[in-house]
Amino acid sequence: MSKMPIWFKIIWMIPILINIAAFIWFILGSTGGFQHGHDILGTATLVLFGVPSIIIVLISLTYIWQGWAPFSGIKYLVSAILMVSLLFFSYYLVDGTPTRGWLYDNVDSDPIRLTSDQKYEYRIDLINPFQRNSREQLHLKNISTGEEKNIAISIRKENEGYSGGGSEDWAWGILKPTNVPNQYELSTLDEHKNGRYGMDPRVFLIDVEAGTVQILK
Repeated sequence: MSKMPIWFKIIWMIPILINIAAFIWFILGSTGGFQHGHDILGTATLVLFGVPSIIIVLISLTYIWQGWAPFSGIKYLVSAILMVSLLFFSYYLVDGTPTRGWLYDNVDSDPIRLTSDQKYEYRIDLINPFQRNSREQLHLKNISTGEEKNIAISIRKENEGYSGGGSEDWAWGILKPTNVPNQYELSTLDEHKNGRYGMDPRVFLIDVEAGTVQILK
């Protein structure tokens, strides 16, 4: 009674390993490196391509382990179909894997603005929002020297929603110079004393030279 040839087992292991790698890649990407749960698209991809690939991997490993004797004729065709299926699901798992938020940061920013004293360009960056590793920063560029600096701030309640403006003339915060050199006020208040576009309604004192932040109100 003939069993599965060793060379055929080795060939079959290749799509199995590719599929396992693709599944791990998908899990990492769809959870932002385990920094958030699956979204609707990630869940759909998992159900349509992830679960069937796991089932086929388990079936394939069982057949390889047992030798699937007698192994001839139609079983070569069935094995080939299973291998092609693994490669098919692997492709869609990789194709459906987002890379923002774990391979590189997912950054949302408001439009670049210029301080009224014409010394700094600035914007606010929301980095990896809605993830456990989320953070916010004030990005500054010195107009005269070209030096750029990031200052960590906290302007958004955890997991709270936010939005942007309908045109280029909007901001999550307004940076204004004070009477003290190198010190600026960053306000996330709008004209109604509410947070700008979902930001916490606060006023910060920014020491540009030292890179420090103090909450004023």
